[in-house]
Amino acid sequence: MSSDNYQEDIETLNAATTNQKPRQEIIAGFQKGNNGYFRELQAENKDLRLALEDYQKALEQIMSKYRQQTAYFLKQTKKNYTAIPSSKCCPEYNQCKCVDIIGSQAEKITEMAAVMRTAAEIDEESEMKYVETLGRLKEENIGLREILDMANKYGSPKSETVVESKTVQTEEM
Repeated sequence: MSSDNYQEDIETLNAATTNQKPRQEIIAGFQKGNNGYFRELQAENKDLRLALEDYQKALEQIMSKYRQQTAYFLKQTKKNYTAIPSSKCCPEYNQCKCVDIIGSQAEKITEMAAVMRTAAEIDEESEMKYVETLGRLKEENIGLREILDMANKYGSPKSETVVESKTVQTEEM
């Protein structure tokens, strides 16, 4: 019996497939009968494809911006490990913590600026003292040379003194 049923089922399927139209015929018949509806579906399909492309472009831009922000955040956390927000606490605490961190960093920056200002003032004072000392020594050297020239010109008890010109020492550097 089962082989007879099987044979009948196969004959039924074969008969059904021979009665079916090929795909192209079905589409052509569909287009003839529902041409307006088919065009509407094609237009809707085109609109959906364009919308999908727009969404993909927008998503690409969003992901690009996200990657930039993540890279920036990673750079900042490498510089300052305290800038990493803690996920264990509530968001309000994290905001307060971030504000505290920013405040403490601002204080550190202000303190560093004051130290740098003081160092610049000290360096400037040191430079001024150096310039004053150099000027005073140049004037003293000129005065001593004049005295030495007068002593050599009008005679001195030790006329055997050999004078070397040392103008190189007094020239500006």
